[in-house]
Amino acid sequence: MTMGYRFLKKLTTVDDAIVLTSKKLSIRLGIEYVNFDESLGRVLAEDIVSDFDEPLVDKSAFEGYAIRGADTLSASQYSPVKLKVIGEVRIGESPIMKGTQGKAVKIATGAALPDGFDTVVPVEYVKVLDDEIELSKSFPIGDNIIKRGEDFKKGQIMMRKGKIIDPFDISMLAQLRKLKVKVLEKLRIAIIPTGNELIEPSELGDVYKTVNTNSYALSAFCKEPWMEPHRLKIVKDDLENLTKAIKSSIENHHALIITGGTSVGELDLVPEAVQRAGKVDLMIRGIGIQPGRPTGVSLVNGKPVFMLSGFPVACITGFIAIVRPLLYKMVNALEPPRPVVKAILESKVSSGLGVAKYVRVKVRRIGKKLFAEPIRVMGSSALSSLTEANGFLIVPPESEGFDGNSEVEVFLYNPIQE
Repeated sequence: MTMGYRFLKKLTTVDDAIVLTSKKLSIRLGIEYVNFDESLGRVLAEDIVSDFDEPLVDKSAFEGYAIRGADTLSASQYSPVKLKVIGEVRIGESPIMKGTQGKAVKIATGAALPDGFDTVVPVEYVKVLDDEIELSKSFPIGDNIIKRGEDFKKGQIMMRKGKIIDPFDISMLAQLRKLKVKVLEKLRIAIIPTGNELIEPSELGDVYKTVNTNSYALSAFCKEPWMEPHRLKIVKDDLENLTKAIKSSIENHHALIITGGTSVGELDLVPEAVQRAGKVDLMIRGIGIQPGRPTGVSLVNGKPVFMLSGFPVACITGFIAIVRPLLYKMVNALEPPRPVVKAILESKVSSGLGVAKYVRVKVRRIGKKLFAEPIRVMGSSALSSLTEANGFLIVPPESEGFDGNSEVEVFLYNPIQE
């Protein structure tokens, strides 16, 4: 093993790690056609373009009466105009009557506007007199009309390639009559936990063993509709077995996440195993996040290999800061914005320069204000700190921390406690 693996001499910033890796990513995913109502959460593989105008005809924006706007030019409170009602148009019906001078038609919201009429008067402005209506004000031509193509026009791009389909998009796909949708195949992600000390939750072990929690957490994070996580068996700290497991995973998946064995101990063999597993185009060892400094990223045979700490909190921090953004970039999709709130920090938080520190905090509401309490148990293996907290306060690498009673931004991963 070369001495270069023994020391993390220089930490790469989170932003630089993402940019450097993104520039070299060249994963090509296959294409699938799925029913539009089964496409929720999948990544669009093409632009969605409208084949027609919507609406296809002029429609009424309100419940009321269709009229000719010119018939109301002289209408006033002291000299109202009377119009004869010649019929009614309900939504979904094809109107058969035509508008002429002095005539009106009762019309429902969303109903097609009959030919000859150019204005709709909402019902609250109408006085009904048997088979006539009386109007005490004028209405401009085109008032309260939904024009043909007002929602969208033929040839208009409605959704862009790379969009992750949400419930609003499902509704639009139905409106567009796009019964089949072209999407990217699911991103297959292998997850390998490593370490002689690991046992599965179902195993009985002595007090010196560590339960494998990381692969379960990472698999849960990756259970998005456009991802397909594969949680693999624990691999012991053996260079040959690690190399074989990495090589096999790369061949059968689009990406690989390894936990453990990434630091500078004698049994931290993952970086060397990655080097031996194939053609390495990129090797980043040590990223400026706390917890999670041993986090690394490599490209092996063109595929990303993410090396995360074996300590649970550091592992999850590395996933949130590095892995998750890069998985979105692999499918050319935008990462959803994280919910951010401003809160008053209850006690001082210190940090070293050059490292982005992820501080676990509990945000709660007292009166009309939000307060962020740093969690006392802050070790990189203290899982209880994640379940007790509901957000992260990120201290940027150029800052040495925040004073108590200062206003800070917290990104939430659980609801605010009242």
